[in-house]
Amino acid sequence: MEFLFIFLTGLTTGGLSCLAVQGGLLASVISNQKKQELETLSEKEKRRNKYLNSQQPITKIDTADWLPVILFLVGKLISHTILGFMLGWLGSFLTLSLNTKLVFQGITALFMFASAMNLLNVHPIFRYLAFQPPKWVRKMLKGNSKQASLFAPFVLGLFTIFVPCGVTQAMEVLAINSGNPLIGALTLMAFVLGTVPLFTIIGIATAKLSETWHDIFTRVASYTLIFMAIYTLNGALVVADVPFTIQKITYPVRYFFSVERFNKTKSNNKVESTVKVVDGIQQVVIQVLNQGYSPSYVKVKKDIPVQFTLNSNGTYSCALSFIFKEFGIRTMLDSTDKQSFNFTPTKVGRYRYTCSMGMYSGVLEVVE
Repeated sequence: MEFLFIFLTGLTTGGLSCLAVQGGLLASVISNQKKQELETLSEKEKRRNKYLNSQQPITKIDTADWLPVILFLVGKLISHTILGFMLGWLGSFLTLSLNTKLVFQGITALFMFASAMNLLNVHPIFRYLAFQPPKWVRKMLKGNSKQASLFAPFVLGLFTIFVPCGVTQAMEVLAINSGNPLIGALTLMAFVLGTVPLFTIIGIATAKLSETWHDIFTRVASYTLIFMAIYTLNGALVVADVPFTIQKITYPVRYFFSVERFNKTKSNNKVESTVKVVDGIQQVVIQVLNQGYSPSYVKVKKDIPVQFTLNSNGTYSCALSFIFKEFGIRTMLDSTDKQSFNFTPTKVGRYRYTCSMGMYSGVLEVVE
């Protein structure tokens, strides 16, 4: 029953969370391959293919459409199953550091952006972003370009362990806590199998649309990839708490129309009512929800100890992977959990807490 529940998590919230991070990678590699295939065709062949595709229902899917998707998912399944086995065997020893995860999240964003630039023919340099098999693999394939082109989605599927979504990280924690290599492997395998339907739909839709409506699709896909690249990179910057995230740049405008400004004016800079002082300690309680953190804005006083408590109740989103970099807090909550941390803020300022993907965040403001 536990593995069934993990599978259903992958099928629902886990699939959506992973799709936000890894779906762009799959769309990127398929779009670029379709672009390369079309460039090798003559104008006569292009017109013939376009006519044939227009006469066929979009539900008709050939091998060229689904095979790259299957190989991507096979690579993803293999790498995550092996990772689950090793986590169950070695425990938290193999957990990626926060900085490593942020670097790979940044690389993912750059890959999607470069893919968009290649689709738009911005510069020939972006053609080199495609994964190419090593020489020994090419020799085995004996120059078969069709087989070689399938190398890219498979390798990309293997590499997805380096860009985990928040729900995947929760599954990794389950694998670690199992203390059993087999259970660890089955945990991540069940989760990845649950994400298969969503990734299959995205992959095949990308292949079919890029054939049938190539010109329109190329532009739509390019702009979508640019948006996803910015979103992914901004998420990494939010977690790293750098000063030039979209949230911080647009804060003055958002603040002017926010409830936070109204409360600040009304309370005349007093500590928010959500913060209670018990025995000289400021009690901050944050509810960890599927849609983020509540409250998303809290105000405390400088040089007074803070007890920062996180509560989750039936939550299965990225919000469970909690990071508060300024105060050295990094934790993974269970679906229903309660964890407390103690610290004393010594500097006035606004400090952001966030999930590991930068998707959900909130602000703790320290005042005099």
